[in-house]
Amino acid sequence: SADLDLSEEVESSVETHVQENNSQLSNFNENHSILDKNSHIPASELIITRIFVSKDPIMPFVLPSSLMIERVFTSIMNDKEPTVLYKRCLSDIKFQIAQNDELESEVNQNSHSTAKILELTVDNDVVHGFYEGGLKTWECSLDLVEYLSIKLKDVNLSGNKVLELGCGSALPSIYLLSTQHSLCVDFQDYNEDVLKLVTIPNILINTVLRPQSDDILELDIVEETSCLNQLKNSRFFKGDWNELTDILNLHSNQEKYDIILSSETIYNLNSIPKLYNVIKHALKYPNGVAYIATKTIYFGVGGGILPFRQLIEKEQVFEVN
Repeated sequence: SADLDLSEEVESSVETHVQENNSQLSNFNENHSILDKNSHIPASELIITRIFVSKDPIMPFVLPSSLMIERVFTSIMNDKEPTVLYKRCLSDIKFQIAQNDELESEVNQNSHSTAKILELTVDNDVVHGFYEGGLKTWECSLDLVEYLSIKLKDVNLSGNKVLELGCGSALPSIYLLSTQHSLCVDFQDYNEDVLKLVTIPNILINTVLRPQSDDILELDIVEETSCLNQLKNSRFFKGDWNELTDILNLHSNQEKYDIILSSETIYNLNSIPKLYNVIKHALKYPNGVAYIATKTIYFGVGGGILPFRQLIEKEQVFEVN
């Protein structure tokens, strides 16, 4: 972490967890031959109305009847039972995509199919303006989970509001959701398909569907009502950060978030001011905290913690630790 007081009169604090890993995003390729260079997904809120796969094109599907899972994190607590986090297996996601591509085209006729995302990401972790890497669980996401497990292990966050930006697998916010009581957690990702195929399954896997044993590799979704009740406690936002502040609709400081989380979302220089502006708009004054986990620098694309920190220092709105 980097310690720096930027101003004695600060609105909030942004705590920057720096992963000292300068490895390049593998196979990154901003090839826009398929997409318009200025294309982007407009922000909107995803309303969850059902869980199971539906043949009715009016009702968007979220989950199949069972999920393949794997363990990805175990906290080490000397005086407490360790917290275990699970995620949906990528192979299971790919299988559902293959099964439901035709249905997806019917439901969302004005966008590229989910199968197209899978096709494009064979050689690219990110396709700018179309897909921002949400199917993959990035290294800094797990780093942030570990950091939160230490930093907040004795902190009571009851009644707090949490927002994860560019959530993808959403493990940091799910960690807080699974270890704290009476916590309101909202999720945002660029792609609706990532929210439906990755984020929402991971929430349910670690809450109402939580396995009773590490030996369990497949979970049956037998109770749709309890799953829906869990998801109703959260809001889900999709699309570009530029329009997100309008969709969040935060009219008062009380409506803003106590904690904002984000992992590996500023690999591109163009994303840095967007993330900063959302945090500036959505973080509660004066005690809100944003935890940002990212690499020091992403070679070839220019983003990373250094230019993000430079922007914060220039604006002098937040304190950086």
